[in-house]
Amino acid sequence: MKLLVTIGLWLATAFSYAQEKAVNFQNNLTWAQVKEKAKKENKYIFVDCYTTWCVPCKVMAKEVLPQPEIASFLNDKFISVALQFDQTKQDDSTTKRWYKDVKQIGEDAKVAAYPTYLIYSPDGQLIHSMVGGSPDAKSFLTKLQNGLDPKNQLVNLRKRYAEGNRNPDFLHTFGLALLQSWDGQAPEVLNQYLSTQKDLLTKENAEFIMFATKASADPGFKILVDNGEAFDQLVNNPGLSRMMFGRIVFDEIVLPMERINGKKVERGGMITYTGEVNKSIDWNDVYTKLKNAYPSSADELLLKAKIQYYRDLSDWTNYTAQAATYNKQYANNHYQIMTYANDVMLFANDKACYSEAIQWAKPFATGNDASNNWYIDVYARLLYKLGEKEQALAVVNDGVTRLGDKAYGLKETQEKMQKGEL
Repeated sequence: MKLLVTIGLWLATAFSYAQEKAVNFQNNLTWAQVKEKAKKENKYIFVDCYTTWCVPCKVMAKEVLPQPEIASFLNDKFISVALQFDQTKQDDSTTKRWYKDVKQIGEDAKVAAYPTYLIYSPDGQLIHSMVGGSPDAKSFLTKLQNGLDPKNQLVNLRKRYAEGNRNPDFLHTFGLALLQSWDGQAPEVLNQYLSTQKDLLTKENAEFIMFATKASADPGFKILVDNGEAFDQLVNNPGLSRMMFGRIVFDEIVLPMERINGKKVERGGMITYTGEVNKSIDWNDVYTKLKNAYPSSADELLLKAKIQYYRDLSDWTNYTAQAATYNKQYANNHYQIMTYANDVMLFANDKACYSEAIQWAKPFATGNDASNNWYIDVYARLLYKLGEKEQALAVVNDGVTRLGDKAYGLKETQEKMQKGEL
């Protein structure tokens, strides 16, 4: 009996310890109650904005947020809630009860990507936001601490910027904060900072160029054109300079010809274009303008323009043909290639297109070095759509086995393939 009591006490203590180490998310409260509790206890509010389909959200929830230093810091300084921003048939009553408030929070805080982490003051005012996961607890803790430091909070940085502060050190701090929140003002501020720098080919400045360069007038554009290889090495992303260069040229030269009253819309890292597609586009005219502006790159730029054009028309046969030509002649950026393969997987309805896209995806999705869940998933789904279901499942099974707990997204695909639900 004494042994049973001892074991019982040990289990109770262990359970209590585990509870103390977990983040105390208080979703049982309403949003009004959360704000009331924060004000009464003089604590900040931490909001974890996630979706059920977001892989980085799952990584953060499983590997970073439960770490003792994170849980301890959040429980000490914050009233915390974890809010689901999509809606599914499996949602429980607590999740459904938050639907209305989640919608309002998302609109007020302009939540456009996941995960997003919001910090509110004890009186309920949004003072800081951060978008995206962190590689470890230490880096996320630093972000949280910065969010509580008045000199690093977005709300205060915006005020100082509006008052005219253009000191390079301030622009650097403000730009970093904007980047962390995926704020649309980040390019404006970072480009002002870059214009003060004598050497743009440093690792940090190259990373700023990667996020801030949206137009040919931006400071980083000349780096993309004249020092592309050096830039790619600094950001460890072969071919990125050409991909960015091509996107800017499309926006400035091709878009006005490809769409009627066309405009570019960028939200949450996603780019879309508005305006009616010009079905009588004059490709000779497009080529002439590209040749005049960028003579050595005109052929490549024309091919990329045609890929975008056929995508906009949902002409997946011609899209695949143009992408195949581009991949053979120019492509050296794995993300760009896999984006083409993903488009075919999602939207095409032709086995010939699937067969072609499989060849693009295979080198990046197979072998012991293949560690990108998305690449593996796209490749496997292409095989599945082609009718090679056993091979598709084998690819997914191999990925799940090799990646283990990090096989986010692949496990869901595995279950669907096993059930024949894809």
